[in-house]
Amino acid sequence: MAGRRPDFIAYAVTQTNGRSRWREVGVAFWNRKEDALTVLVDALPLSGRLVLSARRAEGSAGRAVGEEG
Repeated sequence: MAGRRPDFIAYAVTQTNGRSRWREVGVAFWNRKEDALTVLVDALPLSGRLVLSARRAEGSAGRAVGEEG
C-alpha cells in the first residue's frame, strides 16, 4: 500500500446530543485481484460502527458520501 492513495476513509461514528460525530480512524484500499477491501485502522470504535466512505476528490467541499448529521 505504500505510495497508494486510499480508496476509502474509515470513520468511527458516534451519537452526541442527537447528532452524529464522524472521526477518521483509518483507511481502506480496494484489492481488485481478490475482489476485497484491505482496511487499516488506528482505532476501533467501541460502538462497533465503522463506516467506509469513498475518498473525496481533493479540493471538494461538503461531506463525504453517506455522511450524516
